[in-house]
Amino acid sequence: FFFIFSIASKTNPIYSEILIWDEGEGFYPDDIPHLFERFYRGKNASSNGIGIGLALAKSIFELQNGNITARNLPDGGACFEIRIYSH
Repeated sequence: FFFIFSIASKTNPIYSEILIWDEGEGFYPDDIPHLFERFYRGKNASSNGIGIGLALAKSIFELQNGNITARNLPDGGACFEIRIYSH
């Protein structure tokens, strides 16, 4: 598969933010609350994954005083929002 995605970033006194999004189908709504659970595999998951990637990413960002969230964009596509807080 070949994926096309976009990245944007910004920084303010409170946090640095990175947005990563694509123009694909987005997430199934039922999957969104569970995306960061260990061993969860969404409806569009590849057959070779075991469901630890997003859980691991979330743990790493939390250890760095940050967070990661996922959502669908209004016009289609999926978006990950990463924030690393300054203090």
